[in-house]
Amino acid sequence: MNFSISLRILLFFIFLGLFTTSFQIGSVTILNEEDAKEIFDEFSKSVSDVDFSGIFLNNLGVGLPMFIPGAGPIWGLYSGWSTGVSFSAIISMSPDLTNFQALDIFYASSFGFLEIVSYSIGMSRGAFLFFALIKRSPKKQLIIWTLLEISIVVILLAIGGMIESSMIEPQPLSIKDL
Repeated sequence: MNFSISLRILLFFIFLGLFTTSFQIGSVTILNEEDAKEIFDEFSKSVSDVDFSGIFLNNLGVGLPMFIPGAGPIWGLYSGWSTGVSFSAIISMSPDLTNFQALDIFYASSFGFLEIVSYSIGMSRGAFLFFALIKRSPKKQLIIWTLLEISIVVILLAIGGMIESSMIEPQPLSIKDL
């Protein structure tokens, strides 16, 4: 197996673990009631009329900067942590969700799993590009592989957005439901 492919796979799993860890740290952050309410209210406003395009564009806006050499992985870890903090706020303001585990959002939901895979691809490519640029690796091959991985991430986030929006949007009643 090619060394760069082995390194890419290793980096993917490292960033999968790091994103998971940063999300988990954020989700156990204890917030005061005022901060939790502010985050909860902001979240409630942002999802009130959410649809596929809103979900997809939001996730794309989070995921694409993760490809930036060097800074992308840092952005990804911050995004994981801040998403976890938002989750903590939502849980603290919704007592009926207290038995819900934070990581279930990523690992037990198909859309969440597609998001974490996408973000891990972006962060690992951002780290890989950083080291490849330092080593002055051939640019053409870096660009081709980066564009391929960006395409994969766009497709995964689109599929995830479709799944998530179909779960959020109210389903029309049928005669069988009556």
